[in-house]
Amino acid sequence: MIRRRFLAAALGLTAASFMALPATASEPKKKGGGVGYTQFRTVTAFTDVGRRRHGTLSVDMGLYTDNPKLTEQIVMMMPRLQDAYLTRLQSYAGGLTSQSVVDPDFISSQFQAVTDQILGQKGAKVLLGSILLN
Repeated sequence: MIRRRFLAAALGLTAASFMALPATASEPKKKGGGVGYTQFRTVTAFTDVGRRRHGTLSVDMGLYTDNPKLTEQIVMMMPRLQDAYLTRLQSYAGGLTSQSVVDPDFISSQFQAVTDQILGQKGAKVLLGSILLN
């Protein structure tokens, strides 16, 4: 907050004109990944590390499609897709330990299969971000 005030004072802008700058922009704000990209919440599953301890497997992912109608369908089906991803990831993570090596190709193929099944058509591509096992 102090930086903003300092910057506004240094540029000679008042608080009202400083806050109005983004509102006058004519370009639409693009979201990360492009127009056809739909980001999902991080999918997290538990792994069995040993007695009374557990690890976690976290996957950041999203879906990309060029079809605007399919993008709308993805947004509508997001809760079902999220649940299906969690179910598939939990079944995979059940066999992992803290020293296991995660197979991103297997996770991607499982997520792609469930995506095509729930949407009832192909055309949405699963894109994986980061995969963390600890």
